[in-house]
Formats: sequence, C-alpha cells, structure tokens
Amino acid sequence: MTGTIAHDMFLLDCPGYEDYLDTFVTRCDIRFIRNVRFCRMLVELGYRSPTDIYTPEQFQQHKAAVQESLWPIKKSTIFFSDGMKSEDPVLIEMANRERPNAQKMISTIIFIKHRLKTGFEISGYIDYEQSLHQANLQEENCTDWAAVFGERLKLRPKPTDLSFFDWHKGLVLYNESDNYLVQHDVHYGLIFMHKGDHKKVCVDIDKPEYSKNCTRSMHFSERYGHVVFYDHVIRKKI
Repeated sequence: MTGTIAHDMFLLDCPGYEDYLDTFVTRCDIRFIRNVRFCRMLVELGYRSPTDIYTPEQFQQHKAAVQESLWPIKKSTIFFSDGMKSEDPVLIEMANRERPNAQKMISTIIFIKHRLKTGFEISGYIDYEQSLHQANLQEENCTDWAAVFGERLKLRPKPTDLSFFDWHKGLVLYNESDNYLVQHDVHYGLIFMHKGDHKKVCVDIDKPEYSKNCTRSMHFSERYGHVVFYDHVIRKKI
C-alpha cells in the first residue's frame, strides 16, 4: 500500500465514501444521466475510471494509510519476550538482546540454520532490530516474534533477510537492511557495514582489522542447533 500513498493523497479531501465516488463523476455524467446515485453506481462498477475503484473498506484503509504517513501515531514498543516461559538457551539469548536492540544500544545480527522437511538446509543472517521493528509495525510477511518466543513458531531465515542461502536450489541472496549495507571483500569475505556509525562487522570475526567492532558468541539448543550472534555496540555521535 505504501507505493500508492502519493496517488491516494486526494482521499484527504473526501470525508466519506460517496465523496470519493463523486471525484470520478463528470459534469457530462450529471447532464445526461441526471441521477447522482446512478452515476456513483457506474463509478463503483468501474465504468468511469481506468484505475481500480476502492470498495468502502479499501477506501477507509487507504485513507488511513495516507493520514498515518503524514501524521504518524507514536506507538509504544512491544517487547515480545516479556513473560517468556521458555527455557530454550537460544531463545533466552534472543530475549536478553531484545531491549538493547529496540533501544538501539546494540545491533545484533543472527546467523541461523533451518532444516526443511525435505532434509535440505537453508541458512541466513538476520538483522534482529529490523525484524523486531517490522513485527511492531505488523508489516506484511514480518516474523511473528510473539509466536517465536512462545515456541508456537520456529524462527527461520527468509529470502528478504540480510543474506539467505538455499544450497539445494543454488540460491544465494543478499539484501540491504534498515541498519546494514552488505559488502563483499576479496580478502575478508562477507561484511556488513552499519549505516549509523559505518563500523564493519566481518563474518570472520578473527580478522584483526574488524575484531573490535563486534563480539561473536555461539549458543546451542535442541530446537535451533548452533546459532551465532554478532553483537555490535553502536557508536553514538557526539
């Protein structure tokens, strides 16, 4: 819906759905048909516009999206791990990092593997803060972190994450995130550069040039296997 915000700006001038339909009614329509209700019916059926006509529900949704883009309502951050009862070591590590990431004190990249029912494996690097933020905004295809911490859903990498590997299909994807640019270095391999302080997180943390930019820790659980956390302390501008 975000791609249509500019196109939908005129909806702010439409107090109600009938006013929206009236924007497609011409003087000629009124002159020859002489019935406003019938004119609106023709518009609603798509006879007066080359573009799709919104239903009453779609009209309200798109108008609300325009209003939110201009006058966003500040919502309190949801911490999905609050009240977590799981004793899974990997989930406990994620829960410990949720608040510092949401408050942008640290920026965590999670490397995780997932075995499919076919027996083949996928893996990827996840921008943890971005994933939490998307869940707070309830964006389309976001990770349901409440279900993850409640153990109703198992976290798995997605093609839209920082990187995604499906070795069986020969699929390797890299994506820029809200916090990181993806770089490839001939000598150091895969690198993620933080957009805020421009510090580089090298997957091979043993490289001395980048060893001070983050800490790497590996944790194991029966549910997730070995999961690697790259924790970067964000340098604040003075």
